[in-house]
Amino acid sequence: MSLKHAILAVLSHGERTGYDLTRKMDGSVANFWPATHQQVYIELKKLDELGFVRFKEKKQKERPDKKIYTITKSGLAELKAWAEEPLEVTAPKDALLIKVFASHVLGTKHLASELKRLREFHQAKLLEYEEIEANYFSDKVPPRLLAQYLTLRRGIIFERSWLEWCEESLKRL
Repeated sequence: MSLKHAILAVLSHGERTGYDLTRKMDGSVANFWPATHQQVYIELKKLDELGFVRFKEKKQKERPDKKIYTITKSGLAELKAWAEEPLEVTAPKDALLIKVFASHVLGTKHLASELKRLREFHQAKLLEYEEIEANYFSDKVPPRLLAQYLTLRRGIIFERSWLEWCEESLKRL
């Protein structure tokens, strides 16, 4: 997986300016595939050179011209070919788990403090995801929004699971 596939996936839902693309990514795929605005613009240039995206310029008064990007047929073919490949299972890297593993050196007080600090982040993220679900999705998800809903549900389940593990760990500490 690379940033190129994340960008192609977002553009497969419709054309966007570079700015709109990065904003859309910030509110969606950045939750599981983060990238800076600079990285996105560099990758857009590469995707254009590969013929996977094209842009049209829109003239603006008193502002620089906008580039509106669209995924091409070859870009869709690349995205489809990548999506059809079996994923390589990779072990996640989690610095917190190294701290947990080393807690006999650090002491449980430090670990408990770190868990409480991180719990706030995960509680806020869960609340954010649940608000999105409540505001944008009902019991019947339209087929065109199924992909977004499924990724949102994965985020919700992840955050709930993390918080459950955190509470269990804090009780044991």
